[in-house]
Amino acid sequence: MHQNAEAVSHDAYVNGWGPPYQEPDVSEIKIENLKMVKQLDAERISSNVGPWVNWLLKPPGISQGVPWLEHNRTEGKPYLVYETQIQQPAKYRADFPLRLVALASIQDWDWISWHYFASGDDVGLVERPFDKPMDITTGKHPQGYHYTYDEVQNSTMRAAAFMFRHELLNKAPNPTKFIYGRKSLYAPESMVYAGSYGVKGMDMFQTTYQYGVRIEIDPSREEDEVIGPVVSFADRKTHNPYTPTDEIVFDWKKGYLKMDAPGAVSFTGLLANYGKEVSFKNGVVLKDVSFNNPEGIFSPMDEKEGYMAFALNTDDGKSLAETKKASVSLVSTSFNTGFDAPRDTFFKDNKVIEGTIKAGGLPVLTVRVGGTIQSAALKGMNYKFRDWHFQEIGSGKIEGDQLVIPNDKPIFFVELTR
Repeated sequence: MHQNAEAVSHDAYVNGWGPPYQEPDVSEIKIENLKMVKQLDAERISSNVGPWVNWLLKPPGISQGVPWLEHNRTEGKPYLVYETQIQQPAKYRADFPLRLVALASIQDWDWISWHYFASGDDVGLVERPFDKPMDITTGKHPQGYHYTYDEVQNSTMRAAAFMFRHELLNKAPNPTKFIYGRKSLYAPESMVYAGSYGVKGMDMFQTTYQYGVRIEIDPSREEDEVIGPVVSFADRKTHNPYTPTDEIVFDWKKGYLKMDAPGAVSFTGLLANYGKEVSFKNGVVLKDVSFNNPEGIFSPMDEKEGYMAFALNTDDGKSLAETKKASVSLVSTSFNTGFDAPRDTFFKDNKVIEGTIKAGGLPVLTVRVGGTIQSAALKGMNYKFRDWHFQEIGSGKIEGDQLVIPNDKPIFFVELTR
């Protein structure tokens, strides 16, 4: 249907929290690839840091069980992501927009729409309309998909948007092509939800992140064919790192995503597993990273873990050396005041324990991240620290080659101009 339509559209949602891993019971499943889907579902949805899901510590993916967003790319058709989001509560969510723009770049997407931005009826009526608690799913309707009042995620969404709209990251140079013939198209097992592409189709998910993927369905031929290298389903727990281009690295065993292009650099994940500083090919160095945990925050950020998200991108699509305007995002995580949940688990029998998650309220407690950005290209640029309301809370001129971002100011992003 998508192949013959004017465009292809898909969506994906993920959780930021999950049940402990449980080996799935596949004894009653007769179709082999549906057993594989069940296994993948159990691996993707389960927590891996206490009750939290840190997606950077899993093989790269933006799916929870049934994969489709990643690989369903038809050559020559516009690709539209009509909705996507990570659900709160989620300690590790700052990376989600950056993982999404990495995938969008690999697969050469055209459009990404996020769920859900609230109507903002009081904008213009109150002084600070975005000073509201973050939306948190407490066990009923998943209101935790709303990102309107989430300063941390909006900071990296802003950076990712510039990367995406200006195409600052290269696409996969030679995507692997999966061609499905008449036999697969009309096979009864392909009619079962999630079973569409058979056993061979389960190789598409991880292959996307290493080589990129294109799909063609050709009823004029009987058999299937794969043109290009694959990362097989069987290799999903061993293949590492994923390097789809010379600008993107997913290292899920160390828990980070690094993007390194002339007009955009980014590091998101566990800095403690990587080292004390991060160097990029365009001369940018991030160092002296520090964390300032507000008193009373539900789950402080430990420097021994060092989860953070950094992005330095140009706003005009040029290289950092040539740009007239650029932005910096440097964030970690946040929780509403009074957010609470059982410290060991939110779950019983793989379901949220009703009433155990308390959304909390104002003020939102945000872990502030400081650091030093070093680059010869920064010399002479003017900087402005802007808060969540885009108000200027600090400014100056970079005389040398270093910009110091303090961890005691509520910085939403840093605006750089030349």
